[in-house]
Amino acid sequence: MSITTIKTEIKNIQFIGAGAMLLALSNDRTFIVPLDKFKEIAALSDEERENFEVIDGENLSFLAIDEIYSLQELIGI
Repeated sequence: MSITTIKTEIKNIQFIGAGAMLLALSNDRTFIVPLDKFKEIAALSDEERENFEVIDGENLSFLAIDEIYSLQELIGI
């Protein structure tokens, strides 16, 4: 028996007001991430929110924050 794993990656992010972020994934799933668990992201200005980088498809970084967030962390796994 063989098991195949498919790597799911972050395709894009979008903010819903000041309280939530949408994560669009490569498997066509979308997660709503409540920002009350990520105070540093919630505190970003609109301009700072636009300056993000997806690293290796699985990590998210904002230039204004000295932190890297994993996909698993963001969706609560």
